Amino acid sequence: MTYVIVHILHIFSVFIYAGFLFTDNLILMKMQKALTIEKYIETRQLFARYTKALVPKALVVAVASGSYLFYTNIGDIGGSLSNFQILLLIKAALGGWLGLRGVSQVFFGIQPLVFKSHRFPFVLVVMVILLSQLMFVV
Repeated sequence: MTYVIVHILHIFSVFIYAGFLFTDNLILMKMQKALTIEKYIETRQLFARYTKALVPKALVVAVASGSYLFYTNIGDIGGSLSNFQILLLIKAALGGWLGLRGVSQVFFGIQPLVFKSHRFPFVLVVMVILLSQLMFVV
């Protein structure tokens, strides 16, 4: 029962984080072309104000629940890794990097040296979602 609850929490928290990145990268960037610079800046500020309350917490929940799910799903690592384990390790590394970057940026004010926009995290989230679907069929 614990696994199911953690899995549901993980899905919802990833949905919130991915939705934020989707909106930021695909919707707000397109609005930049349609709005005046003043309106665009105001829109970005409103978006940031409303998302700062929820998105960082969702990211922490996603990383914590993902760590638990990784621990329960990795299984026994014998002589060689299965395809499932390899993809799970890649997924965990990408998710861990996203979590480390997000937590250090939001909670500790440490700005990234590279990949300062949300485009690269968005690409990683898409890759993690694809890996999560692919690892069960390989």
